[in-house]
Amino acid sequence: MKKTALPLTLLIVGLSLIVTNCKKEIQGRTDNIASLNPQDIDLNAGTWKPVLLIRPDTFAVAAPSAITSSDYLAELNEIKGYQKNLTEDQQEKISYWSAGGVLRWNEIMRELVAKYNLPPYQNPDGTYPIPSAANPFAYPAFPFANPPYAARAFAYISAAQYDALVACWYYKKLYNRQAPYKTDAAIIAKVPATTLPSYPSEAAVLAGVTAEMMKLLFPDEIANINLKAQEQENAAIMAGSATRSDVVAGEALGRQIAEVFITRAKGDRAGKAVGTQTNWTALVTTAQSKGEIPWYSLEIPKRPPMLPLFGKVLPFLFDTLTTVALRPGPPPSTSSAQMKLETDEAYNHKMPPGRI
Repeated sequence: MKKTALPLTLLIVGLSLIVTNCKKEIQGRTDNIASLNPQDIDLNAGTWKPVLLIRPDTFAVAAPSAITSSDYLAELNEIKGYQKNLTEDQQEKISYWSAGGVLRWNEIMRELVAKYNLPPYQNPDGTYPIPSAANPFAYPAFPFANPPYAARAFAYISAAQYDALVACWYYKKLYNRQAPYKTDAAIIAKVPATTLPSYPSEAAVLAGVTAEMMKLLFPDEIANINLKAQEQENAAIMAGSATRSDVVAGEALGRQIAEVFITRAKGDRAGKAVGTQTNWTALVTTAQSKGEIPWYSLEIPKRPPMLPLFGKVLPFLFDTLTTVALRPGPPPSTSSAQMKLETDEAYNHKMPPGRI
């Protein structure tokens, strides 16, 4: 597969990363992965269709200073100052982020999902507390990153990153300011050099948009998220691939695009997906009124259903009517011959030796 500078392949990888329930601390398996070395800089990517943005230039990015200006020359000197005294830790951070910002942020996201995938314990009266976004520091911590929450979180992060990169590429082509290692021979490219314009910085765009989205999704982690964003931006400067103004413009653009997705997230009905006791009772009584055996928790005490109204959350790529049309029909009645046949099949199925 051809490697590209706008990492759409990594966006897909991000959506497919596995969330594990049995191990809460995810070990990085790509710490030493090689730097991303694109074969195509996708300079036309600014014309690609965004997910939520109406146009890639929805948010204006001011023209950069000329490469002959005193401000720009001072920024080049900042990079040379860094490169003259790079520590081992700084070099490691450059290498870490050079593997691809989308990849690294999805690894961070996976760790947070695993950390917060902890169902709360019951109250003394046998009921269960529910995490609250309005009070995320109370027990149980917000969020309970169960599979539906995680799926939505990965979708928002990846879609926001995509739109931010499309907008970033639009302005890169518009202003066409070359990377510092192209404009000053004294600056060494600490990452694979390309002809991709550096303004605004794609690393900073990713840092800005992802940090804002993650702070919404994981409010207990704000300090750590901000630290990672700053780390990525500094790595881009020290690597010679971006100046300070490239980074400032990129971060501002990313944060503005994040607000579009945050506004949508606050109105997509996910906040009501947990339901209420009235909703949970109605699910049982409705099933029983049809002569069906309803679902109920086998735990003691019984847990409420997990986000039973999640099916009402607004989808990204089609309208709610299409969602309904795509859904499969109802399962066989619990009192039907077909259900009895399928239950007997499951009960009598013999697993191969060595399988459990």
